[in-house]
Amino acid sequence: MKQTQRIRRELHQIPELDHQLPKTIAYIKQFLTGMQCRIFQPIPSAVCAYFDFNQSSTVAYRSDMDALAIQESNNISYCSKHMGQMHACGHDAHMAILLSFADYLNRRKNAKHNVLLIFQPAEETTGGAKEIVETGLFAKFRVAALFGIHVKPGIKKGNIASKSGYMMAKSAEITVDIKGKAVHIAQYSNGRDALWTACCFIQRLYEISNAYPNKDHLVKFGFCQSGQVCNALSDHTVLKGSLRVFADNDFCFFRQRMMSLGEQLQKENGCEFTFHLSEGYPALYNDECLFEQARSLIPDMIALSKPDLLSEDFAYYGKAVKSLFFYLGIGDAPSLHSDHFDFDDSCLIEGVNIYRKLLAIDI
Repeated sequence: MKQTQRIRRELHQIPELDHQLPKTIAYIKQFLTGMQCRIFQPIPSAVCAYFDFNQSSTVAYRSDMDALAIQESNNISYCSKHMGQMHACGHDAHMAILLSFADYLNRRKNAKHNVLLIFQPAEETTGGAKEIVETGLFAKFRVAALFGIHVKPGIKKGNIASKSGYMMAKSAEITVDIKGKAVHIAQYSNGRDALWTACCFIQRLYEISNAYPNKDHLVKFGFCQSGQVCNALSDHTVLKGSLRVFADNDFCFFRQRMMSLGEQLQKENGCEFTFHLSEGYPALYNDECLFEQARSLIPDMIALSKPDLLSEDFAYYGKAVKSLFFYLGIGDAPSLHSDHFDFDDSCLIEGVNIYRKLLAIDI
């Protein structure tokens, strides 16, 4: 337990962003050096460790490495030493679990499967998991199943939870660009009000969302920028939001309705609409068979009743190989992505124990 805590706290002090992870990669490689594994980098910003137990199949385990562009506000001995960067999403914890698991594997003489450990970049930005998949790594090492863990506030400390089937949502970031015509508000009838048009767009889209029969979705806007002065109509409004769904037909429905609303409001108000929806991450789908086997190996695992509207690039792995994702409860901790995120990391040993139990899985 103390080793896992020490690793997490050392990594917490050196958070790095996106693909720019030189200190993090050096730490991981140094920790793994001397172990009975092959250490390599499938892409320059990732690290893998392959433990060959002379088996025909391989199971893989993944940790993300990148941090967030947040200035830490905690007053703790292991506070971030990098200005404006912080492990506010628990990736330091995920790395500590996987490195402690590597230490356990190094002391084993045999195992049911070979084991591949993946330390990946850019979960918070561009989706480093997709880049890992595109290297052909899983075919090369005959990976038959892959597992991952994320720490989760709000679940009792040390408890493990998962869900069969869809567990996390497909995400897409929405940008709506609305162009109107600016005039003095005393002559408003001669202008085209981009701000009012944006308000109409949001109201109507939310009404559609509220009436949609499948409630497992989310479409919300959190950013609006419009206008120049208080006494002139706005000639330009930008809206930014997020669409979260689980099924592709739901995604297509909302994308089409947004386009249709834009066309309708353009006719009504004369403002021009331009839309951009990012590719986003796919919905995270847990293999049903893996879930049932895991539940037999981990009898106290909590089966979640409904999927989460959060998203995770781990979903890309599920497109390439059978996979299963877990939450590790950290109790009443601050929310993820907050500048004071921290937790009692003594519970991380439970993540290591889960990975040890999963070595017995049949694939």
